[in-house]
Amino acid sequence: METTPFKWRVSQIFGDKSSIEKIAEQDKISALEFDSTGNYIAVGDRGGRVILFQSNHVANESEEESDLDEEELIKEDEEKEKDEEKEEEKSKQKKGLQYKFYSEFQSHEPEFDYLKSIDIEEKINKIQWIKRRNRSHLLLSTNDQTIKLWKIFSKEKELVTEFNKEREENEGINNPKDLLFPQTQVEEISKEAYNKRTYGNAHAYNINSISLSSDDEVFISSDELRINLWHLERTDKSFNIVDLKPEDLEQLSEVITCSQFHPNESNEFIYSLSKGVIHLGDLRQSAKCLNSVKVFEDEETSSNDSFFTEIVSNISDIKYSPCGRYILSRNYTTLKVWDVKMESKPLATLCVHDFSHSRLCELYENDFIFDKFECNWSGDGKYAITGSYENYYYLFDWKNNKAMLIDGSKTTKNYSKFYETQNPNENSNNIFNNNSKLTYDTDNVDFSKKIFNISWNPYNPFIAVAATNILYLYTGKVGSKK
Repeated sequence: METTPFKWRVSQIFGDKSSIEKIAEQDKISALEFDSTGNYIAVGDRGGRVILFQSNHVANESEEESDLDEEELIKEDEEKEKDEEKEEEKSKQKKGLQYKFYSEFQSHEPEFDYLKSIDIEEKINKIQWIKRRNRSHLLLSTNDQTIKLWKIFSKEKELVTEFNKEREENEGINNPKDLLFPQTQVEEISKEAYNKRTYGNAHAYNINSISLSSDDEVFISSDELRINLWHLERTDKSFNIVDLKPEDLEQLSEVITCSQFHPNESNEFIYSLSKGVIHLGDLRQSAKCLNSVKVFEDEETSSNDSFFTEIVSNISDIKYSPCGRYILSRNYTTLKVWDVKMESKPLATLCVHDFSHSRLCELYENDFIFDKFECNWSGDGKYAITGSYENYYYLFDWKNNKAMLIDGSKTTKNYSKFYETQNPNENSNNIFNNNSKLTYDTDNVDFSKKIFNISWNPYNPFIAVAATNILYLYTGKVGSKK
């Protein structure tokens, strides 16, 4: 047992804590993402909405976007502002990192494809922030078929308060001084979203991933059979870089489940397949990546062949570590950490659903075995996180094979202890948890309560967890390490 440097506890809760039966389908969270600074959180739901939250570490919007020159400010006002800033900074340090509602807009609407005679849901599948270049925010959002680039900006509403002088009746205008000029004052600052570009008609199948390159020039989007490369400035054309579609669809044996660009190299990307294999592609080799540079496959897992093997091995999410050296993958039962330089087996493995191996038939009949859970890295790459059932999620110290199980719905409990994921005397390849502290009541699992979406602030010990329609924000306070 080891005490983590942080004591984790719930900091904030956004959403209505109603029973599962009363929650509307369109209110369920389907996407969650921090921006590159950690100051903003974007949340997408099944109703096609995107909700933004802003941290208290961001400067006041009206001060940040004011065009007044410093010379025009009165010295007394400057001193008052400095005093107010000092007091505000002190209060921030006491409160810690906090978030508040920033903006909300409708990203996608339900549509109907008349050629295929199918409904296109408005559900937000993925959100990708673009690094901020000016006072506006940019982000990509996608549903099953259409990717949109949104610009979120502040708009000032000015009202006429008075005139520069009072005008008498029948007063003529003999010189410029007699002209009346209105004096305006900013009444309010509203946040507005503008659909800057729409990238459509490039995917025949449902989009499962979008990922921006490190240079913020291009991004990739993937569906079950193809990966396309887009330029942010071009909506009329995309380039196909991976194509798994065979001439005869009956020969199709695997599909693409996820893809991501390298965080530092704009030419490298990874994508995962339904059989549990991860491919690394390099755009410098060929414009179309017919052959992968590297293929990551767990030989031990692939050797076990059963009816459920392919379903359980289906990778639902992959993530590069912040440094780009490691890859995090999540399938139904395990969370794995791979070294880019070692393709044969993962560096570390955490069994997430230990109970599932004895209940595969039940899970299959109720379609729970097809649930797709996301995973993510901490900002320093030392820890990995992923969700589970009963609103639990795991925090994985992968270098030391230790983990922590956190109940996302318990708002008053603190978590600080790591536990061994494996028995040191057993084979290191064993992926089953032997510690009861890393499992929950497996006989009475409520499969309707699950954490699909989870994200870690890139610069702070702060975790955002989406449990159905509720957003839990966990903060880690510095503790002791034994």
